[in-house]
Amino acid sequence: MNLIVFHDKIYKKHDKKLYLFEPTWDCFRPIGGIAWNGKSLVAIELFKSNLFDPYYGFGSLETKLLCKQLIMETELSEAVEIKDPSVVWKWYGEENAKWWKDRPCVFLYAEISRDTESWKRYLQYLNVRAKTLRRPYHGRATRRLLLARNKNINES
Repeated sequence: MNLIVFHDKIYKKHDKKLYLFEPTWDCFRPIGGIAWNGKSLVAIELFKSNLFDPYYGFGSLETKLLCKQLIMETELSEAVEIKDPSVVWKWYGEENAKWWKDRPCVFLYAEISRDTESWKRYLQYLNVRAKTLRRPYHGRATRRLLLARNKNINES
């Protein structure tokens, strides 16, 4: 599996490097990874700083030719869809994932807020629930019934 779809974008792993398919360019281009920027998961851009560079988005002629070759030998319809970003980070070998509350996350910048509101926004973006701090629902049981239930469980 060297071709995946993540958040409607196609990514390819080739020689331990990550490439993003750009439909407007009709080829792959190299990226540094995928990270959280505080609002969404974005690609870490490597070669898009100088607009007047003849190899804008690629870095060099060799990389541009490699990206053209990759699109010729890749069947885009064979891409496997992945929804969980932690699986994507493991897939391409990301080493900068930090634990944020209850799940790993790669931050685009060190200055990105890591407070509870930002964490909730991250969970909402991923459309998932928090994994931690859940309290079991006991229904309408009284304290005496709960203690008796725990006593029976401990004796078993």
